[in-house]
Amino acid sequence: MKKLLLHIPGRPPIPLEGGTQSWTLGRSSQNDVVIPDASLSRHHGRISLNDGIPYLEDLGSRNGTFLNGERITTPHPLREDDDILLGQVSVSLGPASRGPRVRIGADTDDSSSAKSLVLPLERLRSAPLRSEAPETLRLREVIREIQALSLELLEDSPPEQLLSNLLDRLWTLLKPWRAAVLIQDAKSGLHTVASRGPEGDQPILLARSLVDAAIERKESVLFNVLADNQGLGSPSLILSGVTSAMVTPLEHMGVVKGLLYLDSHPPRPPFNEEDLRLASTLAHLATAKLEQARMRVESMARKKMDQELDLARHIQQGLLPGFSPEILGYEVHGSNLPSRQVSGDLFGWWPREDGRWLLCLADVSGKGLGPGLLMASLQATLEAWAERDLSTADLAFQLSRVLARHTDGRRFITAFLALLDPRTGTLSYTNAGHNPALIIHSGGSFEELDAQGLPLAMLPGHSYGESMLQMQCGDLLAIYTDGITEATDPSGEEYGPEALTSVLVAGRQNPLMALDAALLGDLDRFTQGAPYPDDRTLLMLRRN
Repeated sequence: MKKLLLHIPGRPPIPLEGGTQSWTLGRSSQNDVVIPDASLSRHHGRISLNDGIPYLEDLGSRNGTFLNGERITTPHPLREDDDILLGQVSVSLGPASRGPRVRIGADTDDSSSAKSLVLPLERLRSAPLRSEAPETLRLREVIREIQALSLELLEDSPPEQLLSNLLDRLWTLLKPWRAAVLIQDAKSGLHTVASRGPEGDQPILLARSLVDAAIERKESVLFNVLADNQGLGSPSLILSGVTSAMVTPLEHMGVVKGLLYLDSHPPRPPFNEEDLRLASTLAHLATAKLEQARMRVESMARKKMDQELDLARHIQQGLLPGFSPEILGYEVHGSNLPSRQVSGDLFGWWPREDGRWLLCLADVSGKGLGPGLLMASLQATLEAWAERDLSTADLAFQLSRVLARHTDGRRFITAFLALLDPRTGTLSYTNAGHNPALIIHSGGSFEELDAQGLPLAMLPGHSYGESMLQMQCGDLLAIYTDGITEATDPSGEEYGPEALTSVLVAGRQNPLMALDAALLGDLDRFTQGAPYPDDRTLLMLRRN
């Protein structure tokens, strides 16, 4: 097995080696790896080896342990490219080589500077060229204007100002009679954002053929009005005395944002191909900046949304139960891994005064913030009603009516409700449209607990059935959401209930936390890095 190296920013790689098979991480000096950061708990997390595979485990830290953006509550297998966040400290597990280092050393040859041409920037920008030929003067002018526009592109200016500056540069370089920039909007179509022209309010009339050439066919067009035999020039254009005109699309990465138009008028000679190339180049530069600005605005909006969703996720995770309850003669374990920042799944357990325990696992239809809010409403209702002396069937009926008042008719919740009497081992349950739960017996045989009614909030007023079973020593109840069974590999094949059942049957006698970690590891191996389309939630109960 290759050596494991823990990479922490600002520190050399830390080898995880020795006779031990696990290493604790945290602020305390008693840890195997000490990370003196205030965001970490004294004993924050642990990396362990299981059959040669490293697993990451949170040790009940205050600020949490995150793997690839998801907070973990159970041991989870690690890969070298995983992003690990302990509190606010980002670490990674990988090989020793992380790319070459860069150092700045002293010069070894004092004469090297004499072999180089060194000019101050201001001198470089303004110094005249040695040759004063017309083509040289033209080139110098073009370079100066492109340089000025490039500097303007670095500034954080509004799109209208940027396009106005573009026309100013072209006005200086090409000396057109009129110029205009039009932007294409999904709602209002093409509209003018900047224009230049002679005194007066005479409008610029563009031929539809010119617009189609730029917008539809992504073509830059230069034509001589007097020699036009393709119908590109409008009658008003000819009557105005224009001798040539050109249009070029504002295009970036194959997407046309608008167009640039320029025309010439005596005494300026008609435009040539060089003028068209120059106009197209500057238009492309400006369009790239517009797209960059748009992407930056979208990125900031997404970042703000991500921050809000991250806060919602932290609040929601606080609604889920923490440590498993101590029920004499039983072991209980639950876990939830959202596919997005906010989960639509719920699991929990609530004690009753008569000694019985209410257990629930639910899955809200859809993904994102809406289902997350509905999940929070269901959790609050269960918290308030846990002490009511209701059967699971009556509880499902009442929950369906209440939740229906908080939905628009398009949201519903599948749920599995169970009521355990620890003294007798009696378990009564109601499956409200959820996928079948599993009862796995100590010998390895298993039974499926099918649905006894519709999902909650789908048809309020619909009654629910209830069943009962007797849990024997070694029996394991496993309730799960379809985010586990419907996870797919890169080819689109689903994990399936058979694979889930196989893992649970094989590990039925293991500690439930270890069984959960084994399932997640098998799921990760199956998906091979493919994204999980839905939340993965598991609730298990075993009679010892």
